[in-house]
Amino acid sequence: MTRYVGLVIFEDATRLYLIYDGALDKAMRPLFLTESAAREWLASGMPKLNEPHDAGADEEAVTLILDCALDDSGELCFAGSFASRASKQKMWLAGPRSFMEMAYENGATASRAF
Repeated sequence: MTRYVGLVIFEDATRLYLIYDGALDKAMRPLFLTESAAREWLASGMPKLNEPHDAGADEEAVTLILDCALDDSGELCFAGSFASRASKQKMWLAGPRSFMEMAYENGATASRAF
C-alpha cells in the first residue's frame, strides 16, 4: 500500500499534515500538527479516530498537497493539489478527500481515458 504524508495549507499559511492513501486515491480525515505525528499515526496502524462532533462547523478553505517536499533552497515543491475544507480546531479534513470528490462537489462530470 502506498501511503504518505500530505500537507494541508490554510489561507493564513497555517500548515497541518495528513496521510494520503495512494491506493484509494483519498486523503484520510485526521490532521496532525507535525509530519512526525502523522507518520507515527500511520506506523501505529492508523487507529480509528472518531469524527469530531460538528467537524464542519468551523471549516476553512484549504489546499491539499498530496506529494510534497522541500527543495534544496527550502522552498515547497509539490505534485498534485486540490481545494478542500478543514477545521484547525478539530484537526479534521471536513471537505473533499480527493480531486474527484472536489470535482463532483463542484458539479463537474469527470471522465478518464484508459
